[in-house]
Amino acid sequence: MRPWAKVGIVCLGLAAAFFLACLAAFLRELAMQGPDVQAASGMYAFGDLLFGLAVFGLLALVPIGLALYWLRPVTRFWSVLAGAAVLSALSGVLALAANMWLHDDTSGWIFLAEARVGLMPLNALMLVTCALFAPKFRHRWLLLSAAFSDGAIFTGVVLVKFVLPVLGRR
Repeated sequence: MRPWAKVGIVCLGLAAAFFLACLAAFLRELAMQGPDVQAASGMYAFGDLLFGLAVFGLLALVPIGLALYWLRPVTRFWSVLAGAAVLSALSGVLALAANMWLHDDTSGWIFLAEARVGLMPLNALMLVTCALFAPKFRHRWLLLSAAFSDGAIFTGVVLVKFVLPVLGRR
């Protein structure tokens, strides 16, 4: 198969994932009706956005996995991807530090840190998917380490910010 055909198939798969995510968010919006939704419409709109992103992220794993399968013989791609995964893991550590020390900051850095932490589950899923297709052990190990780092940081932030305060009130 020609490279342009492969690119087209992956792009069509991503477009289908986007369409299905929009459809899922629309159906969720239709299902959520009533005075509670009207009273907190902005919160529900943000929930619809997060739901759409999650659905897209999960559905996009299929065409991305296909692209990764076709990219297996390209060693340079996997080296660059593993390096980007290491940088991603380091940015997660920086987001954790910002979450711990800048919680009263109003400059916008805390917003970026919170966004980075919020994207960690999807990033970890993507890194695990990449590791499944990585041809060399070194690349696989770096990708899985970065995925584990994101998963551990996200779990720690959720425990410290949400679970422990609830348990402390009992």
